[in-house]
Amino acid sequence: MKKLALLMFAILILGCDTETPVVEGPPPIIEEPSPVVASGEHFRLDIDKPQIAGANVDDGENNVDPEPINAAGLRFDFNESLKLHKIDLLHDGKSLGWIGTGLSERVTVTLILTAVAGKELQFDTEYVIKIYVQDLSCHSSRFEIRFRTKPKP
Repeated sequence: MKKLALLMFAILILGCDTETPVVEGPPPIIEEPSPVVASGEHFRLDIDKPQIAGANVDDGENNVDPEPINAAGLRFDFNESLKLHKIDLLHDGKSLGWIGTGLSERVTVTLILTAVAGKELQFDTEYVIKIYVQDLSCHSSRFEIRFRTKPKP
């Protein structure tokens, strides 16, 4: 056992002439990262803020008939999917408490603001809709839409 220990000690100290000489080489080359997607596919970089693609009320619109809106609600279609939204209908700076819901689809999202009993739109009145939305890439947009309902027939 002593001989084996002595032999191992001698090999460690004297070496076996198998050491590789240290040669300083050029600094390592920074390699380009490997692609994450298969060849031929491309990334889609979303740098656009969410926008309203369609609505049943436009900003600055006059003579809006309140009856169909009271029945079906205010509808806003967006150009991309949203992860956050807040929508409110105001009259004279006070919220009417309409209920906002989001109908999510694959490409677009639709927000619907539904009337609350006793707080329906009135004739010949100005309203403001405030909307805050945030897409899946955390880009956000704010909208303020003003409209006036038509005079009572």
